[in-house]
Amino acid sequence: MSYKTEKEAFVSNLNGTTVTEIALINASAPLAVLLRAVVVPWLFGQVYFKFNIGFRFLVDFCLLVLPTMLCVTILADHTIGLLSGGVSMVLSLLVFNDRHSKPSKPPQKTQSVSLQTIFERKLSEKVPFVTNYRAFANIATAVCILAVDFHIFPRRFAKAELYGTGLMDAGVGSFVVSNAIVSPEARGKYRAARSLSGKLSNIAQSVKSTAPLWMIGLSRMVAVKALEYQEHVTEYGVHWNFFFTLAVVRVLSTAVLQFAGTGMSGLLSLVLAVQYQFALSNQGLQDFVLHGSDGRDSRRGFLDANREGICSCWGFLAVYFAGVELGRFIFKKRSTVQQWLVACGQLLVTCGVFWVLLVLCVEHVEPVSRRTANLPYQLWMMVYNIQIIGSMLLVDLVVVIAAELRLLKRDYSPRIWALENTTDDSEDAAPTEQQLPDWCLLSAVNRNQLFFFLLANLLTGAVNLCVDTLRTDHFLSFCIVFAYMLQLCNIVVVLHARNISLKFW
Repeated sequence: MSYKTEKEAFVSNLNGTTVTEIALINASAPLAVLLRAVVVPWLFGQVYFKFNIGFRFLVDFCLLVLPTMLCVTILADHTIGLLSGGVSMVLSLLVFNDRHSKPSKPPQKTQSVSLQTIFERKLSEKVPFVTNYRAFANIATAVCILAVDFHIFPRRFAKAELYGTGLMDAGVGSFVVSNAIVSPEARGKYRAARSLSGKLSNIAQSVKSTAPLWMIGLSRMVAVKALEYQEHVTEYGVHWNFFFTLAVVRVLSTAVLQFAGTGMSGLLSLVLAVQYQFALSNQGLQDFVLHGSDGRDSRRGFLDANREGICSCWGFLAVYFAGVELGRFIFKKRSTVQQWLVACGQLLVTCGVFWVLLVLCVEHVEPVSRRTANLPYQLWMMVYNIQIIGSMLLVDLVVVIAAELRLLKRDYSPRIWALENTTDDSEDAAPTEQQLPDWCLLSAVNRNQLFFFLLANLLTGAVNLCVDTLRTDHFLSFCIVFAYMLQLCNIVVVLHARNISLKFW
């Protein structure tokens, strides 16, 4: 067996893990945000913001990135213990903060704060939990695409061959949802053209905006073939890849919503999901995806060669429409803590509903399959992403309320979620000096997402070409993944600190 074949076999014929275990791993992301929000003011207070950006970056990296790395590598079998330890630390620090951070002046006003007053507290329109969610989607993906080539990454977390829920199976679906919730359609900035020429112009603009994805996808395809880099053909096909799927879904969604309108995104998702599953189960589409047009796994012709990637685009399109509807809910105008608490409850209830639907579909339709992006997979993607988004929102609200109750230093709260009198800025706007030091790493990743992901792919390829990943011991494997993530995050933080956005389209 050649080394290339050996590496391909290392990530092939796998069955994934349970949805519950992946949900536990997902919980490490909001817990990391909460832990950082508690640890930084407890250890440093306002002195923290006087340290240089390098020190603050290392603090961010250890508190935000390292827990995710541990959960999917050397501590993968101890996730519950890791989460329990994190929760215990947060609770302990909150209790100790209450005693340690009392102001020197008599706290007359502190005792008079009521829950009703806190609930009526007005927050700015900027929603930091969306930034945190999107940044962690990139960070987790970056960790996994390299770690999966080493033995420290459990095989149950790698992509399932046909049916199953591996942690990496959630990657493309999460990117689709992540893009959908901040799309112009979801944020109320969508302008539908009335004339046919105007609609075609908007579609052409969508194609133009996805040009980087097309270019990166083509470059990756050429590089993989030229370098004889290992590839798992049954993921997307011979020529297709992740970037093509993202581009096609974005263009198709624009084309459909030009004629249907954004208010129909939820209904479009439902109709498309059901029809696509019907085609898979009853119209022979699944047999074509799995075995080709001749039933013998033929790869002749472009459609046969890339049938997994092309056909699954319809499933991912349904996920995108659902993500747009989710984004419309998130960006609905709210101003008080109470309104956001209600929204958080609605998100968590919705997550529970999708979870029940997922169980029923798996039992009565078929198991989850990322390869076909079937209905159970689409439901799982909504469970997966709503859980993280709802948890991130809950964490932000907990920090704001804790600060109002003096469990955290109060002047730290606006850095988590700006108060009403704080100037609002757009998603891609450069942060102010006051905002930059605090959420430097997450804001940096979110600011240059595509560059971050592209650089992660390039560094992953470089490591695989230079290191025998299959015969590297656990300690060295973790050191390599650690150094890779440290350098990757450092680069985007430097760009962020210098107010550089690598976006030219």
